[in-house]
Amino acid sequence: MLETSHFSIGTSPYYVHQQAIGIDIYDQLTPQNYKVLSPVAGKILQIKEMRAPKPRFNGGIDREYLTVIQNQDDKDTVFKILHVKPELNVGEKVKPGDPLGKTVKNGYFAPWSSPHIHLELKKPQDVFRAKKGLNFMLNTQNYLFSNNSEEIRIYEQIPTEIIYVCDKFFLCRFPKDFYCSIRPFYGVKGTSRNSSFILDGGIPQYKHGIIHFYTNNGNQAMQQIYLNNVKIGVLNNIYRNYGLVNFTSLKISLNNIPIRGISLFLAKTYPLIKLIPLNRKDIYLKKNSLNSLKIEDLA
Repeated sequence: MLETSHFSIGTSPYYVHQQAIGIDIYDQLTPQNYKVLSPVAGKILQIKEMRAPKPRFNGGIDREYLTVIQNQDDKDTVFKILHVKPELNVGEKVKPGDPLGKTVKNGYFAPWSSPHIHLELKKPQDVFRAKKGLNFMLNTQNYLFSNNSEEIRIYEQIPTEIIYVCDKFFLCRFPKDFYCSIRPFYGVKGTSRNSSFILDGGIPQYKHGIIHFYTNNGNQAMQQIYLNNVKIGVLNNIYRNYGLVNFTSLKISLNNIPIRGISLFLAKTYPLIKLIPLNRKDIYLKKNSLNSLKIEDLA
């Protein structure tokens, strides 16, 4: 992964993400398209150009591209890649880090979505189906959970440093005590009655999200999920080291101005958080400025 790379399983409204069987990989979270490096190894079996919905934003296209790559380590499975216009041909072999193509943004993207690779593991006969994805696990190190040395403090409003500003969203960082690690990945820390975990999702704009455990703990089902001591949802199902969360009704505001929500990611260092305004013209922020984010449970 690059230093700027992020990834997410839950920050999307689509079925495969809500069921933890798809992953989005971002070389960066800025809105510009970029050259993609392959995240997988194998032989390209198929490339298909398809029609996509017209985008609700400038600079998008109405085309989608599907690349099918045979899994080098398991010939009975394939990798399904979307949102990348490939620059290779059927029959060519790729390995991680090889140039693959360039990202595209189309009508499947929300206006605030950043360009990325969408990746699924499938059986060959199911590659064109939205469902029937295969479960996968993150390559963590024995699921060792590493807290920061600082205990998380409870803030009335979260100090939020702005890192990047564009027309559709802001990128920011929280204080370091808001993050935790399931080695080698970091993410924003969530809590329940008896455990901590990494939060992953669009809160609350995508209604559902994912939490990453350091170990399988089935007795946590139906527990309430908290961020900064505010209830943000309820855990309704667990699969291995993933928990599926229903977000509750929330009000999120930045400097006392309501915003649509926040998007959370994982990375090999403290990941950026995306802030999504309801109306970009309502909020004026400067890079490196310190602001206040408030999350309120309306349920």
